[in-house]
Amino acid sequence: MKRAVYAGSFDPPTIGHLWMIEQGAKLFDELIVALGTNADKKYAFTEQERLAMLGKCTAHLSNVKVTFFVNQFLVNYARSAGATYILRGIRNESDYEYEKGMRYINSDLDPQITAIFLIPPRKIVEISSSLVKGLIGPEGWEKIIGKFVTPAVHQKLLEKFRDSTNEASLKNRWLALCMTIGATQDTEKIFAILSRLYSEKERAYHKFLHIEECLNELENTRALCMDPNTLEMAIWFHDAIYNPRLKNNEEQSAKLAYEATKTMGLSETFAQKVADLVRTTIHKAVPTDPDAQLLTDIDLSILGKLAAEFDEYEKKIRKEYSWVSEDQFRAGRTAILRSFLARPSIYATEYFRNKYEKQARENLARSLAKLSP
Repeated sequence: MKRAVYAGSFDPPTIGHLWMIEQGAKLFDELIVALGTNADKKYAFTEQERLAMLGKCTAHLSNVKVTFFVNQFLVNYARSAGATYILRGIRNESDYEYEKGMRYINSDLDPQITAIFLIPPRKIVEISSSLVKGLIGPEGWEKIIGKFVTPAVHQKLLEKFRDSTNEASLKNRWLALCMTIGATQDTEKIFAILSRLYSEKERAYHKFLHIEECLNELENTRALCMDPNTLEMAIWFHDAIYNPRLKNNEEQSAKLAYEATKTMGLSETFAQKVADLVRTTIHKAVPTDPDAQLLTDIDLSILGKLAAEFDEYEKKIRKEYSWVSEDQFRAGRTAILRSFLARPSIYATEYFRNKYEKQARENLARSLAKLSP
């Protein structure tokens, strides 16, 4: 059996790493993807997080095994793993010079282990973990890094770094909305209240990240809105009160929205419209109001996202209901997901049906299968 080791720190794994792994899976009977750990080096992700990301990236490759080693020469680890090949990537001249020197050193340590070098395609040759991490921070980084990693790794990067980088940009969006609609009082105070609520430690999914994703969906559909400013304000408040143990979160969020908009100096009519929109996110029935339809579709857009992102969402929902027994959660979640599948269409608007309906039904069916005892 031809067995090889492909090692790295994978902090985080990139599509460049995945290309190497897929090529190695074709070349060898078994490929060991080994996470090298140095106790003196500082990593962005823990060993467990990197192993989990690698596991998701390589789940489609039956002859790939993901593992780790600590403070060993790679050639010694390869020998202990029963491998006779070491797989390495060369992206540029400096990589070549370094790998050439290591090839000679490894050969001296164990001449029975052969180094195999691969050069990635031009379009991914510059991608590295350092490049990905270096892009985090500036406005729009979330979309840019998605080009260089798999969906599962992208989601993990968002979870780890987005909360620390998005509040400032979200505040700017909030203040811009308040200026547009003529809110004149306590706008920063209300934002601070929202920030505190969406940062509650019990939340896993219903955080500011969910609000930001809803706002991004709104930007793509603003031209379809009857009253986009009212709808945008409703997005900010629709999950402001969130306690999975209670049945009236939407009603409490609607009341907060009404009181907050009034506090900011906005009209009774505006405040009531925002509150009424927030109430529709209980998702008990398909609303008839066009803006309410858009709001509920935006709120449910996660159901139609790519499988990896949807699966992460399901894990977060389970975390929010960690106090519920497994049997109770399975029964309750199954009922909710089946209610969406039973609809003639999950989404109320043509735009979202075209964009997400097919994927949403696939995601829900897959989730229901997992929930089956």
